[in-house]
Amino acid sequence: MRPSSSVVKSAAESRVAPATKANVIILTSGLSGSSVLTGLLCRAGLWKGETTHKKPQYDTYENEELIALNLRLFTESGYAGNYMMEFPEAALKRIAALHREVDLQPYREFVNSCEQHRPWIWKDPRLWLTIRFWKSLLPLQACRFVLLTRDATQTWISQTLRRQITTYRYSRDYEERIQQSAVQFFQENTVPFLTVRYEDLIVHPSATIGKLNDHVGTNLKVEDLRQVYRKPLHKSPRSSWVKHLQAVAIYMRNYSQRLDLKPGNG
Repeated sequence: MRPSSSVVKSAAESRVAPATKANVIILTSGLSGSSVLTGLLCRAGLWKGETTHKKPQYDTYENEELIALNLRLFTESGYAGNYMMEFPEAALKRIAALHREVDLQPYREFVNSCEQHRPWIWKDPRLWLTIRFWKSLLPLQACRFVLLTRDATQTWISQTLRRQITTYRYSRDYEERIQQSAVQFFQENTVPFLTVRYEDLIVHPSATIGKLNDHVGTNLKVEDLRQVYRKPLHKSPRSSWVKHLQAVAIYMRNYSQRLDLKPGNG
């Protein structure tokens, strides 16, 4: 099921500017441009952690301790699936219930450490699965949430180029289920959130950064985005036709191996 237009509207209506810079939590799947968004927000002075996960090409701005704790939650819940290619509803519920079953001390200590450096920022593509566990430990009213989305075709191309083989429809539905789950969390907990489309950040940077500033309490400029996004602004960040054709070729060669053929992934 696709998110209704009212879902997007509710995201916009929930923006309430904080008196000072707020903590920021970004919820998104992988391959959504979240490193660009997080890098931009870090330029406003948000603390990203002692060490962050770095890929050969770029810094993801993902707090390595947060990643380790989210992976620990996966282990403690018994989840061993591929969160980047499936929406495991049972695991989501199981992880949410762990706060009544596991030793909370390492998780509390991590939140307390972040609070000593506030305002801080969390970004990890596992967070959409674990945020319901973290909520009882977080100062939710001191946090601003951002739901980052991306054009469905561009997401499918990026997934396929990384040999994550699914149909376009499966990829789109997976992304929409994550978005719906995130919005449900925001609404259930009455927390301020803003939906940002990655393409809007790049093509309409001034307007999008203005909304981020209002939402988080920052004073970012378009020049800050230029420092973390090295390609031209005001131009769609869609993949080239060459990459699009490469993705189609990879998909056709691996058609029989696609994820949606596996039981439980229909």
